[in-house]
Amino acid sequence: MKRTAVLGVLVGALMTGTVWAQGATPLPLDRATVSSDVAKRTLMKGQISATVARQIVDACIDFARNQQGGPGNYSIFVLAPNGDIVDAHVMDGVLPIGVETGLLKAKTALYARTPSSAVAQRFNNVDGRLIRLDLGKDSGLAYYFVGGGLPIVVDDQLIGAIGVGGGNMDEQCAYQALTKVLGPQPPLPAPAPPAGGAAPGGGRGGRGQ
Repeated sequence: MKRTAVLGVLVGALMTGTVWAQGATPLPLDRATVSSDVAKRTLMKGQISATVARQIVDACIDFARNQQGGPGNYSIFVLAPNGDIVDAHVMDGVLPIGVETGLLKAKTALYARTPSSAVAQRFNNVDGRLIRLDLGKDSGLAYYFVGGGLPIVVDDQLIGAIGVGGGNMDEQCAYQALTKVLGPQPPLPAPAPPAGGAAPGGGRGGRGQ
């Protein structure tokens, strides 16, 4: 009887679209952000907690170790909405440029409130990128036109950003980690062919740094 009941619930849930491949239910905002006690000290409540940031980093590392084609090597940065680093990890074998670009991708997603690959597609020519290279730097943010950076949004609230660099599936590493820890995520931007000789938004298949 119990098995029949469980199967009935699962079938009903599948029909209504409430069962996802990864993550049973979305993580609620109060469990993803800092505690009220912390908020009293920092005067900021809508910030990803250190615990959840570490879970996302660990999920990205787990993705890297089990990805198709053999293990990947990534730098991973999780930022607070003000740009502070909440958690970060650099896997063995990541070149220095991969570390720098991982952080730049997180800053781009935080600054633009959108995936860094979408930024790359929006400004896909040399002139469009040149006039934006210095934007945000006075605030410690940046534009970097390569995929691998994603905003972290829970209950329509931006609570941080993640940037992944140095590997060959940067954006997927970030996306799968957010899905595993926080629940279903918005679809990633569809890949677009390079325009005007610009580098692809990248980080999904080929090495994008």
